[in-house]
Amino acid sequence: RSRMDRIIFITLLLSALKAALCFNVDPVAWRSLNDPAAGFGYQVVQRQSDLLISAPLKQFSSTARGQIFKCTTERCQNLMNTVQNSQHVNMSLGLAMTSDPATQKTLACGPTIPKDCRSITMYNGLCFEIDPSNAFRRSYPSSIEECQTQADIAFLLDGSGSVQPSDFSRMKTFVINLISALWGKDTQFAITQFSGITQTHYYFKTLSNSYWRQQIDGIPQLRGGTATAAAITTVVKDVFSPSKGARSNVKKILIVITDGESQDQYNLPNAINLADRENIIRFAIGVGAAFSKSSAKQELNMIASPPSGNFVFQVGSFEALDKIQTNLQDKIFSIEGNVLFTKLDSSQGCTVVQW
Repeated sequence: RSRMDRIIFITLLLSALKAALCFNVDPVAWRSLNDPAAGFGYQVVQRQSDLLISAPLKQFSSTARGQIFKCTTERCQNLMNTVQNSQHVNMSLGLAMTSDPATQKTLACGPTIPKDCRSITMYNGLCFEIDPSNAFRRSYPSSIEECQTQADIAFLLDGSGSVQPSDFSRMKTFVINLISALWGKDTQFAITQFSGITQTHYYFKTLSNSYWRQQIDGIPQLRGGTATAAAITTVVKDVFSPSKGARSNVKKILIVITDGESQDQYNLPNAINLADRENIIRFAIGVGAAFSKSSAKQELNMIASPPSGNFVFQVGSFEALDKIQTNLQDKIFSIEGNVLFTKLDSSQGCTVVQW
């Protein structure tokens, strides 16, 4: 038995030694990659023989932000982006990166290119393709979206008997001044007046490029009742019609100017629903003391697009209309309509998910 015990012991010992000989501990130490570039290490892409590491906060000139580094176990080297140009201002290149294992191509994106569009600044994004030889190739998209101001704007003017002739003239002057500020920006205008009836004086195709001021100034007042709902319905169906010069894929804006409550309130919900279905953005301007009443304020809020705080204006008199002109202009310009901005969380460009 003693001999058998020794044989078992030796067998176990040899087995343990064999297992120990097969166990290897990696002798290579961990390598820490460091660089003083701001944001270094924000994104890391592993390739076959190296790493691509981004430093999206690195400001290396007054108009250039974001760098990509190629890193090995020995050192990190900044990659020169030969595709980037003067339009790609402070894009924060490398805030997002991804790679395609099949092609070994990498996509590096920067979403913070500012574009000053008058009253607002929009942020565009671009992604660059980096090939296995570290060369920057084409961008996605190929160019930055320009500020787009295309719009069809229809004015709906209250010509009812409660509006004094002098105030009707002031209303027309306000419209002329507002159109003057927006003219020449690929914007079309139409003018409709309402009282108990509705009359469109100029469609988008019929307002002259040369003497439109005289055309608007010469509009006579209708006088009579206040059928606001019927007027809105007419504008939606008739004025915003392709056959009357309305365009597809542009902002559609209706500006209603009135001095009091409508006499066909029961039809307002239907008129507003119709406008909503046509994606018509509505501003409501209430003029005079009539809008101190809660019911009149509620009607303005119903006419306007939500939120009413952004699309309702109230002034004490027609003489005060000019005080809201600049504010109204800015709000018209900053509306994000169908084609004003390709929205990507209120920015434009490409994401790595789309690659």
